[in-house]
Amino acid sequence: MKVFNFFQSKTPLCGLDLGSTWAKTVKVSKKGKSASLETFARMPWSSKDLDGQSIQGKKVRALWDYLGLKDKVVISSMAGHSVIVKRVFFDARPQKELEQNIYKEARQYIPFDLNDVYLDYQVLGKGNKQDTLEVLLVASKKKMVQELIKVLDHSGLSLGIVDVDAFALSNCFEFNYPEFAQEPAYLLDIGGNQSIFAIFSQSQPVFFREISFGGRQLTDIVARSLDIGRLEAEKTKIEGPSVHNVSENAEISKEMAATIKSWAEEIKRLIGFYQTSFPEANQAQKIFLSGGGSLFKGIDMIFEAQLDIEAKYLDPWKNLQTSINDFDSKYLDSVKPQFVVATGLALRGII
Repeated sequence: MKVFNFFQSKTPLCGLDLGSTWAKTVKVSKKGKSASLETFARMPWSSKDLDGQSIQGKKVRALWDYLGLKDKVVISSMAGHSVIVKRVFFDARPQKELEQNIYKEARQYIPFDLNDVYLDYQVLGKGNKQDTLEVLLVASKKKMVQELIKVLDHSGLSLGIVDVDAFALSNCFEFNYPEFAQEPAYLLDIGGNQSIFAIFSQSQPVFFREISFGGRQLTDIVARSLDIGRLEAEKTKIEGPSVHNVSENAEISKEMAATIKSWAEEIKRLIGFYQTSFPEANQAQKIFLSGGGSLFKGIDMIFEAQLDIEAKYLDPWKNLQTSINDFDSKYLDSVKPQFVVATGLALRGII
C-alpha cells in the first residue's frame, strides 16, 4: 500500500505512538533487503501527564534518555475526530489538473473549514466508472497537529511525518503478512479509550472505523470491583486476579466477558455494513487483534465465538530480525500486541 505524508523533512526510522494510556516507541533499521528491530519501549501515562504538552514532552524526553536514543526526528500519528478520511471519486485528469480539482472540491467532503486543516490525498487507482480515479482524502485539524508538535518540542524532538493510526496499523500488517496480499483480513487494534477496526484487502485498508470502546473499560471494572487504583487494576486485568476470593473473581470475569462480547457485536455490525455496501467483497476468515486492550486473557476466544472466525494476535515483529541477545523472547511475546501502531509508524521509513 502506497502511503502519503502530511509533512516530511527526512525519512526517520523511529515511530512514536502517544496513546491515551501508554506512550510507545519503536526504532527499526534497514540493512540491505532485511529490516531489524533496534529498540522499543513503553511508558504509562498518569492522569496528571495528560494535562499539558510540557509534562508529556518531559516524560518522552526521559524515555529517550533511558533508551539512549540519538534520533531527533520521529514519525507520529493522529486519530479520532481531529482526522477525517474519505474515499472519493474524481474525473481522471492530468496530475496538475487533478490536484487543483481535488483541492477545489474537497470542501464538500471535509466537514471542517479548509483554512483550519492540513489536507493531503493519495490516488488509489481507477474508479468504479470509466475515466474516473479513486482518491483517498485526509484532513487533519491544524490545532491538533500543532499540539502534537508542541509535545515533541518539549521533548527536544521534531515531527518528520504525521500519519494516521489506521494506516500505521495497516502498514504493520502488510509488512508482516505478505501472504494476505490477496486474501482479506479483519484488523482490530484495541486502545485505551478507542479502537480501530480495519478491513484489509488487495494490499490496502478498504474500510476502517474508529470505535469508542477500549481496554480502560475493563480496567475500570477491575478497579471498581476490587476498590483498587487504575495502575494496579491494569496489572490485575492482564495477569489475572488473585485466587483468594473466587466468587468475586468470577463476577468480575463475567462482567468483563459481557463487555468484550458487546465489542464483538459492534465489530459484527461493521462487517455487516461493509458487506451490504460491497456485496461482491469476500468475507475474511481471520481477525487479527492488537493494542493494549487485547492483552486480556481469553479475549481472542470470545471474539472467535462471537464472530465465528479465527482470532489471532497480530505480530508486529514477525518479519523483523530480532536478536535473542538483545531482547528477552518471553517479554517480547507478552508485549507485542501493544506495539503494532508504533511499529507501523517506524516502518514508514522502510516501506
